[in-house]
Amino acid sequence: MSVWIGAALVFVLTFTALSLAQSPTGDRARIRDRLNGMDRRMDPLGEVEEPPFRARIVDPFLKAVGENLLRLTPRRQLEGLGGRLQKAGDPLTPGQFTMLRVVLGLIGLIPVVFGGRAILLAVILAVLGVRLPDFWLSRTISRRQRQFGKALPDAMDLLAVSVEAGMGFDQALERVSERIPSPVREEFARTVSEVRMGRARAEALTDLSERMGLPELRQFVSAVVQAETLGVGLARPLRVQADALRLKRRQKAEEAAMKTPIKLLFPLVFLVFPSIFVILLGPALLSFSKILAP
Repeated sequence: MSVWIGAALVFVLTFTALSLAQSPTGDRARIRDRLNGMDRRMDPLGEVEEPPFRARIVDPFLKAVGENLLRLTPRRQLEGLGGRLQKAGDPLTPGQFTMLRVVLGLIGLIPVVFGGRAILLAVILAVLGVRLPDFWLSRTISRRQRQFGKALPDAMDLLAVSVEAGMGFDQALERVSERIPSPVREEFARTVSEVRMGRARAEALTDLSERMGLPELRQFVSAVVQAETLGVGLARPLRVQADALRLKRRQKAEEAAMKTPIKLLFPLVFLVFPSIFVILLGPALLSFSKILAP
């Protein structure tokens, strides 16, 4: 009986986790709902097609559970989680992320139904299930920051060239968001949209630097804000920032090249050299063993 209960719990919790991971978030959900409303067609009898089961049951259930979990989460922890999700590109809402942690933790507790030593295993799996979304989120943030930092020098070059050619700063940002295929496109496009909606440029750029958390981006934003405050043209500060970022990228490449021999040392000593010794000394040792054998 306990086996059937465990199997049913696994099915329900796994279905909930998959539905949560695949559900759109934030503006994407609202856009999806609006497009579904526009694409809905009338049948010949004049009746509106019934929405699918997921739109009627699954999505409202997940939304309600996520909202209840958010009410139980401390405000400070919720604000920190929202900032981390923004750095990761908003893959989930805070409610969905919290619910994912709860679902994975409950999946880890399933071995409790077997009793005995499985209780300790269930506790370990529950802790791992709760911590797994945090690990995934940290990896996503690190990968996105690396991609952003790698594309930032090229974006700064294009931005400086565009401003030097006579374009406005907002138009240059829009040009960069159209040409650079990386998280730079998303973040710069978001900044341009915020400025167009009436937000101050300095606030939008500062929010961008805080959202990404890169020292190079903070230097760029501080240079632009200072130039606007002093009434100085943006062409020269942007060119200086672009040259500095290009130099820093070259220094990082040289540093990585200098670390390569050290990283190759351990595979050579523990993997390559033993194989070479076996190939070279193996036949000789076999010959000596035959000679010395009585």
